[in-house]
Amino acid sequence: MPLIKSGSREAVSQNISEMVHAGHPQKQAVAAALSNARKYGHAAGGVTPTFYEKNAFRAQTHQGFLHSPVPGRTDKLPISVSGGAYVLPADHVAALGQGNSLAGANIVNKMFKMGPYGSQQMPLHAARPQIPHLGNLTPRPRNMSARGGAEHAGKPTPIIAAGGEIVIPPEKIIQKFGSLKHGHKALDQWVLDTREEHIKTLKKLKPPKKD
Repeated sequence: MPLIKSGSREAVSQNISEMVHAGHPQKQAVAAALSNARKYGHAAGGVTPTFYEKNAFRAQTHQGFLHSPVPGRTDKLPISVSGGAYVLPADHVAALGQGNSLAGANIVNKMFKMGPYGSQQMPLHAARPQIPHLGNLTPRPRNMSARGGAEHAGKPTPIIAAGGEIVIPPEKIIQKFGSLKHGHKALDQWVLDTREEHIKTLKKLKPPKKD
């Protein structure tokens, strides 16, 4: 399939779309489109390739744990998620794993039956984690959900995220809670309760040992 010989934004988007629909993996399609933009961008008067390199991450719809050196309280990752998705903050994920973000991510993956890159389950080789119960949570107001609501569930929604956060896709929320509205409220409460419990735990910890 010949690619459009142009470095314009429209050409890059069209090349990615056509390659994906032709059966190519999305990452491969993005890489090929960017390579094509580097070759023809300047000659055709298009945007410089660095524009695409900085924004290629957003061309994919993300879910699950965000592996990134970007600090958890610094929202600098431009990504797209499915409308109605919920983003668990990095401090919540780390607290679930007693300070270990990957351990916390394993717990969330077990709870929502999701694994890396959209696979069904993340394999666990350590001790079996305790899965929190979310069925009887009383919701409190908070907004960590991707805008769009139930009527836009599944549609790509651009957000700014941070490393250590977890994106829970809308279909997983509906599977667990029955609806996005109830699921978002329950997850809001879970985040608040986890933070309160984590603060109590930190206050009880002994100070560092002195030699």
